[in-house]
Amino acid sequence: YRAKGDDDKAIADYTKAFEIDPRSSGGYIARGNAYRAKKEYDKAIADYNKAIEIEPKFAGGYTGLGNTYSDKKELDKAIAAHTKAIEADPKYALAYSNRGLVYADKGDYDSAIADYNKAIEIDSDYATAYANRGWSYHAKKNYDRAISDYSRAIGFNSKDAWSFNARGDVYRAKGDFDKAISDYSRAIELVPSRASYVNNRGVAYQRKGDLDRAISEYTKAIELDRKYAVAYSNLGDAMKTKGDLDTAIAHYSKALELYPKHVPYLTDRGYAYFYNGNFKESASDMRRVIEIEDNAYPMMIRYLARARVGEAAAKDELEANATRLKSKAWPYAAIELLLGKRSAAAAIDAATNADEKCEAHFYVGEWHLLNNNKADAAASLKIAAETCPKTFIESIAAIAELKRL
Repeated sequence: YRAKGDDDKAIADYTKAFEIDPRSSGGYIARGNAYRAKKEYDKAIADYNKAIEIEPKFAGGYTGLGNTYSDKKELDKAIAAHTKAIEADPKYALAYSNRGLVYADKGDYDSAIADYNKAIEIDSDYATAYANRGWSYHAKKNYDRAISDYSRAIGFNSKDAWSFNARGDVYRAKGDFDKAISDYSRAIELVPSRASYVNNRGVAYQRKGDLDRAISEYTKAIELDRKYAVAYSNLGDAMKTKGDLDTAIAHYSKALELYPKHVPYLTDRGYAYFYNGNFKESASDMRRVIEIEDNAYPMMIRYLARARVGEAAAKDELEANATRLKSKAWPYAAIELLLGKRSAAAAIDAATNADEKCEAHFYVGEWHLLNNNKADAAASLKIAAETCPKTFIESIAAIAELKRL
């Protein structure tokens, strides 16, 4: 029944088995696994504890317990349970690998790698440990080690779609888009229904500059999974790059239907509304963003959007929002410019590198616009459009403003 995916019938049979043999520790592990599959975590934990009560040195009971605590995001409890499994069986490679996953989930990649090393020392053919170690090396930006580990995992199992996809992610991070696309394609061949693999290949095509192919991939990913918000967001990004802001906004809106409080989707749509000149909607999205997190850029865009539609309280709100910022580093000087507490020249001087300088010119341009100095605004916005990286919001916004001028 478990193999067929019918966990309810499996649980009924395990329960009947306990009436016959109430001391079956393996049976409690099995029923706990079924409960865990149904996400009935407290019942699973009770069964794993029962197995441990019957057989205190049963490493499998502690492993099940650790995995369930990990599912519940009770990571310290998960680590403690996996440590108990290791104490019960010091040669239990799975326990080291599972504890490594929890350390990685906590962001402690060095401890994770140490556990994967131990698992591999016990079982040199442990493909999953190589794959998991590769993920931690990737997180540490040690890309060559990550690629080596993913390749080892693939060497053990040439149908390991997860490792092909993960290695594709590393190649993409390194800027080797052709190898990334090749790995994503192999992952898709192995699991054609996995929307995330198709989406990832779309990202690689977009980074390579093939925007139409990227759009095709994102569309295909959505067809595979209508609730895959990432693909809607990526499709929005691609359409924004093509200059089709209305369609981009529609896709961001679809992503937000699925995750209404996801800050990146709110931020992207808020910026797109600003580029499109829909300042009221931009201000509304940025309000929702800064209710969730303190971020200077959405604060400034909300102020600019409100000021453009003549809302008198915009400056007072920006000043109040700025008090929530913990750092006075850039772009705080741009906020001071907009509040009238710093001159345009002083704002530009406060920028410490080329990226900040280009941003400064954008906000100086916006300041001139609000003061109806259109010629000075155009000059500053032109510098921002020409010097900011094309992916910067200030570059896209400057180009949009120049078109409006």
